[in-house]
Amino acid sequence: MVNGEKVILMTKLAMYEQSLGREDLDKGKYFKSDYVKYNCLKTLVSTTVLFWVIVAAYVYYNLGTIMEELASMDYLSVAYKLILYYGLVCLAFLVFAWVLYSYRYIKAKPKLIKYNQNLKKLIDFYDKKDKTKRPARKRRTR
Repeated sequence: MVNGEKVILMTKLAMYEQSLGREDLDKGKYFKSDYVKYNCLKTLVSTTVLFWVIVAAYVYYNLGTIMEELASMDYLSVAYKLILYYGLVCLAFLVFAWVLYSYRYIKAKPKLIKYNQNLKKLIDFYDKKDKTKRPARKRRTR
């Protein structure tokens, strides 16, 4: 006989796993601090690559002007500006990433708690089923 409550519970779990739950379950594998740090590290790497690609594109686009001013350029000033801009861009993106990933984790946590409660209920259904279906063992006498 089909237990209606168990079917509803299984349907809820399956719907959650197939929709938003996939991302939330990935977040649930981490502690909040680990999740935020990991994603901030990914953001830092991406920001670094993107910053230097933009610098390279700027140099390529203005190569003629740069070649003309090469002899009169103050290299320390240029290096200082590049490092300063790189630091500011990284800092801005890290703060943004920290806020964003903290918010995402906090938003997913209640859903994960509800999912785990439903999963525990489903496990309890199966445990009750196993206890009622097991026949008592007969002792063998010799």
